Amino acid sequence: MKKLSWLIMTMIMMSTFTAPANAQAALLVLLFGEKVASENFYFSLKVGGNLANVTGIDDTNMKLGLNFGLLATIKLSDKFSLVPEFAPLSQKGAKDIPYLPSGNSEVDDVIAPPDASSMDLNYIDIPIIAQYNVTDQLSIGTGPQFGILTSSNNTYEKNLPDDDQLKYSQDSQVSWNTFDAGWAFEAVFSLGNARKGKGINIHGRYVLGLTDIIKDNSGDAVRNSVFQFFISLPFMALPEEEGS
Repeated sequence: MKKLSWLIMTMIMMSTFTAPANAQAALLVLLFGEKVASENFYFSLKVGGNLANVTGIDDTNMKLGLNFGLLATIKLSDKFSLVPEFAPLSQKGAKDIPYLPSGNSEVDDVIAPPDASSMDLNYIDIPIIAQYNVTDQLSIGTGPQFGILTSSNNTYEKNLPDDDQLKYSQDSQVSWNTFDAGWAFEAVFSLGNARKGKGINIHGRYVLGLTDIIKDNSGDAVRNSVFQFFISLPFMALPEEEGS
């Protein structure tokens, strides 16, 4: 009963901070994660933040976003594991981007240059991490990551006289490539005995973009550059529950 209460509280927390579709994904893991878990294979729920930027555009700054998803740990040996992930929510982009003219002179004359701007890129990410257990508490990993762009917007803000503010948003998805690829490097620290069904894992990850995210780009390549910090909650039966 105590463990069930903990799972329900976790589900509520996930649904509070993520979209309904992501809460449904969390519910699936909470319902079925421990049913199929074993010492060599188990699911985890992950939630955390992205510090994202892009390379190839001068003077941009990091933008904070969310990342949320599911991961499966497949133990290959005492030291090595394969950890594929599915993250339906991964918010990337950059702040302080240059203004992209809208073609509407009435808007452009007022907004340009903007006082604040951001590029919001939302991806589905699929990393595949090869993980090495340095100790029981520390693991390191690396592997490819594939991304699918689901939506994008450029937002510009202009401070007007009398403390008014004008905010203008452009749907910029036609400008970006749908597919993205990168390479991930991470370190994982376990709090408690996470692999035995208790505790949490703390992840620090950097994903280096390998592909140009701008469609038909004739200039310098623009690539995603993302630091990720998140926790993962393993769902694995406790030893005394196995076989019961």
